[in-house]
Amino acid sequence: MSYKSQKKGFTLIELLVVIAIIAILIGLLLPAVQKVREAAAKLQCTNNLKQIGLAMMNYESTYKRFPAGYLDNMTTNPVNTAATENPDPVIGWGWGALILPYLEQEALYKSININSIAMNNSSAAAIAFRKTVIKGFLCPSDDTGINTFTISGTGGTFEVAKSSYAGVNGQGELADFDCALGLGMFLRGRGVSIAEVTDGLSNTLFVGERSSKSAKHATGTLPGVCTWVGALPGGDLDGESVALFVLGHTGEPGDAHKPNAPTPHAEDFTSRHSGGVNFLFGDGSVRFITDSIDDDTWVRLGTRAGGEAPGNY
Repeated sequence: MSYKSQKKGFTLIELLVVIAIIAILIGLLLPAVQKVREAAAKLQCTNNLKQIGLAMMNYESTYKRFPAGYLDNMTTNPVNTAATENPDPVIGWGWGALILPYLEQEALYKSININSIAMNNSSAAAIAFRKTVIKGFLCPSDDTGINTFTISGTGGTFEVAKSSYAGVNGQGELADFDCALGLGMFLRGRGVSIAEVTDGLSNTLFVGERSSKSAKHATGTLPGVCTWVGALPGGDLDGESVALFVLGHTGEPGDAHKPNAPTPHAEDFTSRHSGGVNFLFGDGSVRFITDSIDDDTWVRLGTRAGGEAPGNY
C-alpha cells in the first residue's frame, strides 16, 4: 500500500492575516517601549542635575560662594565678589568649567588655566578643553547624534562640546541688562553666597534644561555680550557648551518666558521631555516644572532675593 505525502502551507490570505496581527502587536508595543525609554532618559537627566547640584555645593563649601555665571576681565579669581560694568574681554569660562573638579574631571580642569586663558584661546590645550564631551552634561532625550558644534562671532570661530543645561541668571531679556546685575543665581564675574539667597535655596532655580531643538548656545561670552547664544549674523541656534558657560532667563512680570514656550526666545528653558523641563533647585533637589506653571510663580522662582512667595507648582 502506498501513501501520498501531503504538505499543507499557508495560503496567501492566512499569511496576510498573520502579518496584520504582527503589525498590530508592534503598533501596540512601540508606544510602550517609547514611554519606557523616555522615562529612563528623564531619570538620567534628573540624575545629571543632581550631580551638578552636588558639585555646586562642594564648590560652595570650598569657596564660600557658588560659581560665577562666567569669568570676565574683572579678575583672575574665580570667586570674585564685586561685579562692575566693564565689558567682557572674552575670558568667558563659566560655571560648567568651574565645577569640573567636583564632577571627577579634575584632570581636564587642570589642563589649562581658566583664570588667565580666554575661552577663544587657540592653543591645543584650550581647543581640546572646549571639545571635550562630558556625559553628565548631556540629557539622553536631547541626543541628536551630534555632540560638538561650531560657533562663530567676533571672538572667533571654533568647535565646542555640547551640553543640555543652562544656569539661571534671573528675570529679563538678554538685551535688557548686564548679566552682572541679574536677579538669579549665576552672574557675570562673581559668585553668589548662600547669605544672598534670602528667598531660600528650596525656592530658587539654579540650573535647567535647554534643548538643542530650540537653541545652539556656547557656554562662553563675546566682548560686551551677556551670553553668546549663537544668534549672530548667519549663526545657527543648536545646544549648549559645557566648557564655557550659558545663562538663561525666566522672563519678567507681564512677560514670563515659561518652559517650552511655543516660540522660545534664545535665552528660554526648553526640553524634549513631554510637558515640562527638569530643574535643579538650590537645595539640591530636582523638580519637573510643567509648561503650564503660573506666570508669576515661574518668574518668582528665578530670583534669589525677590522677597516673594513662589506659590504652588
